[in-house]
Amino acid sequence: MNKKIIKSVYINLIITVLVGFLSFIVNKYFASYMGAEDLGLMKLFTQLIAYLSLADMGLSTASTYALYKPISENNKEKISLIISTIDSLYKKISFFIILVGLVINPIVPLFMKEKMNSNLIYLYWSMYVLNTAISYLFAKYSIIFIADQKFDYVRIIEGFSKVVSQLLQIWVLVKYHSFLGFISLLILENLIKYLFYRNHYRKDYGYIQRTDKSDKTIIKDLGNLFWHKIAEVIVFNTDYIIISRFISLSMVGIYSSYLMVVSIITMLVRVLINVLSPKIGAYIAINKKNDIYIYWKNMNVLFIFLGTILTFVTYKLINSFVLLWLGKDYMLPGITIKLMMVNLFIQITRGIVDVFKSNSGFFDDIHLPALEGAINLILSVILVNYIGLNGIIIGTVVSNILIIYLAKPILVFRRCFDQRGREYLKILFEYLVLISTSMLISNYIVEKFNIEIFSWVQWIIKSLLVGIITSIITIITFLLNKNFRNLIRKRR
Repeated sequence: MNKKIIKSVYINLIITVLVGFLSFIVNKYFASYMGAEDLGLMKLFTQLIAYLSLADMGLSTASTYALYKPISENNKEKISLIISTIDSLYKKISFFIILVGLVINPIVPLFMKEKMNSNLIYLYWSMYVLNTAISYLFAKYSIIFIADQKFDYVRIIEGFSKVVSQLLQIWVLVKYHSFLGFISLLILENLIKYLFYRNHYRKDYGYIQRTDKSDKTIIKDLGNLFWHKIAEVIVFNTDYIIISRFISLSMVGIYSSYLMVVSIITMLVRVLINVLSPKIGAYIAINKKNDIYIYWKNMNVLFIFLGTILTFVTYKLINSFVLLWLGKDYMLPGITIKLMMVNLFIQITRGIVDVFKSNSGFFDDIHLPALEGAINLILSVILVNYIGLNGIIIGTVVSNILIIYLAKPILVFRRCFDQRGREYLKILFEYLVLISTSMLISNYIVEKFNIEIFSWVQWIIKSLLVGIITSIITIITFLLNKNFRNLIRKRR
């Protein structure tokens, strides 16, 4: 990676760590002052809102991809056409979200097993809907900034607005114990982003002219991307809804606390993905498929390597972290943690395939997301009645393995790299051997150090020990892989 990419990673890493740290504090105070049930309600609303966001239909992905070429060619007329198209579409999406969100307001309590008597639920939901609708009114700004290789600026503004909002949320929770105040500050976060984005847009993109014409390519891609959007929403935004409906809101609060830890890990990895994505898009636009395939192999082994270390370290430390953070009432059993770690590994390593796929303009595999969403939803609803929370997680694991780790990469190999599916399976098998070997050896050595954890100091000591041992073992193991050796040589 060149110096510009490394600098960008550092900037984004700092922002992600700061936002993540404050998120844990916000969650801690929310659980302490509002209780597990209200915490579960907040998380439930977050997932329900994601279904309204289906109105986006993947517009951000389609428009970012469409902007790469005209920006590189300085085609101001084409850029103006694309921006006018997405601006018009996002205004319609915003109105649609408000309309549908308010219409379904009366049925929101049906998603909860327990009946909550407070009429404030309807007000809370309406404010979540309003906040989501507002965010789409200025979505065009971040899209053109990212396509124009200004992702760092977007992340700095996002990070700044989020930190301001989180600090105020902590104050509101501690002083007023107010759910209403908590939600209101989400709207403030969007307002801060809008003011900064609009100022930067007017200063650097004054050449963009409004037009009544529409870019037909973007509209065409939306039909395919919509199915991907549906699958994404079902896979990542059904767990809390099913738990709330079939188990309890309190369990949503407990499970979501573990997922916060998992989300921080994936957010850290997304830092690297998001920094690399525009560069990969530009590389794909000017290179042949064989060169792109070699580039993917180098990137893929990097994320497999990171996934191995981060998944194992998280597995060994997450229970003790939650115990110190929230207390024993928020603990989950070991088998649940193992299932969550399978999903964590897939989330860490799936991103690089998705980046190469979307930046290659490959959106028409609509049968895969439809199948992924169906498998996940059907299995989760069936199994939750027999094995509870574990059944919901198994539904996600199965759909991830069948679609994300088998079907989708094979199609990408054929369409984007001109490579046979068996080549991917060969690579996958080799990595599975390396991953298993690394984790088994790391676990054997770590278990020799029986560190009991009763304080944050002991937890930090154990985390350093586990992290160092796992990293060393994984590096030694992965040196057996040619692509990993090539990646190290290029890094030097």
